[in-house]
Amino acid sequence: MSKAPLELLQTYRRTQILKAASEVISESGYDRSSVDQIAKRAGLSRSTIYEYFPSKDEILKGCFAAQREDLAESLARRIDRASGMEQQLAAFFEICLSRVDRNREFFRAIAFPIPLYEATAQEGPGSTEFALVLKNFNDEMDRILDDGLGRGELRQPVGPAERDSLGTLLVGAMSARSRLDAPPPIEESAASLASFALRGLGFALD
Repeated sequence: MSKAPLELLQTYRRTQILKAASEVISESGYDRSSVDQIAKRAGLSRSTIYEYFPSKDEILKGCFAAQREDLAESLARRIDRASGMEQQLAAFFEICLSRVDRNREFFRAIAFPIPLYEATAQEGPGSTEFALVLKNFNDEMDRILDDGLGRGELRQPVGPAERDSLGTLLVGAMSARSRLDAPPPIEESAASLASFALRGLGFALD
């Protein structure tokens, strides 16, 4: 069933606002961005912006939400096609790092030094929606580790502290990549991270 004209307009307006917000935040940083700037970039009035988002924080949450579902589907699809833990982890890191490359300035402007498994305990702009993004990461990481254990690729179950270390490695790698003007190829970085995660932390059998 096709969407009604009003629903189509609302979807278009939300997309229009979030695109403008992402551009403004990328250029000015979150703290220095304003709803007025976002409205001007979107070609809309301030009051129209508030019809869709009651605050700048809600706009930021919307920016994360707009990517969350697609990111989750991309992660699951790539991991399912990979064979073995190291390839799965490399695919996981590759997807996440590719998101940074798509909009490096936005990631550079949004500082979230949040360990993966402690996201819901953090406060700050967009933290609730960002925690849901990280939960997707959390769930996929758990799936990789648990499947690896089931296939005998791990010596023993990976405990909470080690899982937290892997999450922190991911978030740190994304943050670090956003600050590099000429980052190495994604495939190379992802493979190095996967190797470090397995062998550097001593999880692998070989």
